[in-house]
Formats: sequence, structure tokens, C-alpha cells
Amino acid sequence: MIRALLMVIGLTIAASAAAATTTGSIAVSLTIYSRCAIARPDTAALPAVDCGKQASAQPRITQRVLSRDAQRHETARLVTIEW
Repeated sequence: MIRALLMVIGLTIAASAAAATTTGSIAVSLTIYSRCAIARPDTAALPAVDCGKQASAQPRITQRVLSRDAQRHETARLVTIEW
């Protein structure tokens, strides 16, 4: 039993030493679009956001109605823009 335990500990140390000598690289690129245009053609529609004219840079826009006031004809909305 002790031999098996010592063998497991020795293999663990050898495996971690082998992993420490492994090298490699990861190719990553980051593109930051600095300008976003927000347009809201009408008050009932969600705002349109255009960032860098790239489809992958467009945010997700959601809208939720928080409350409605029938007497004043007002509606409170939460518009969330996520990148």
C-alpha cells in the first residue's frame, strides 16, 4: 500500500514537472470600436445602436415596461444596452 502511494506521488510530481516545461502560444486579437451612434427614430421603438459598422460589434438591446400611468398616458421603460 505504501509503495502504491509513493508511486502515485512520484508520478504526480513527474507529470507536473513535464507540464511546467511545455511551451506554446495563443493567437488573440482585440478590436475596439471607439464610436457608437445611437438613434431613436420614434419614441415607441427601441433605440438603434451602430458601432463601427461591424456586425460582431453591435450590442444587444432589450426593453422592459416598468410601469404605466393611465391617467397621465405615461409609460416608464427600462432600456438595457449590453456589449
